Amino acid sequence: MVTERLKDISYAIRDIAVIADELKKTGKEVYNLNIGDPVKYDFLTPQYISQALADATFAGQNFYVDSLGVPELREEVCNYEQSKNSIDITPNDILITSGVTEGLFFLLAGLLENKNEILVPGPSYPIYITYSKFFDGIPVEYELDEKNNWEPDIDDIRKKISNKTKAILINSPNNPTGVLYNLKNIKQIIDLAGEYNIPIISDGNI
Repeated sequence: MVTERLKDISYAIRDIAVIADELKKTGKEVYNLNIGDPVKYDFLTPQYISQALADATFAGQNFYVDSLGVPELREEVCNYEQSKNSIDITPNDILITSGVTEGLFFLLAGLLENKNEILVPGPSYPIYITYSKFFDGIPVEYELDEKNNWEPDIDDIRKKISNKTKAILINSPNNPTGVLYNLKNIKQIIDLAGEYNIPIISDGNI
């Protein structure tokens, strides 16, 4: 018997993939655009990247690294953030994860419990909902305004902040709308988070 925390977990994208696989068996041609896998559609990995990976392997650089991530990479990320965004950090403030999904898993594991809330964009990438519920949190969707190019509704975000809000998540470029939020709106969300002393989680580029 599975645990209670798994009973309410679903992932619509995977449900669609199952249906698509059944259609393929009938001979229909199906393009799985719900899964971000460009290599399947002739967008091949550049040769220099593949070669660098092969060279590193043959050079013996395929061992376990520091649990925070490759030190040289953390140093470069630190330098980038310091020069571009004037953020006062050190390499020890940086954690390299195996993709954004693992990073989100760690973040929500550390933030959510006891029905605390996280504000996420709606429509939303399903993993935000799934992970929030998995860690006994409540995902609260703030509105993306369809009439305004799917930009976040700042007033709606403010209305949905409560004493149980543990973070505001920004997803830009947004999945599924594809919209890159304008800088003004992003700054307003940052100011709003600062006003209420709430951390921001950025999945994308801001």
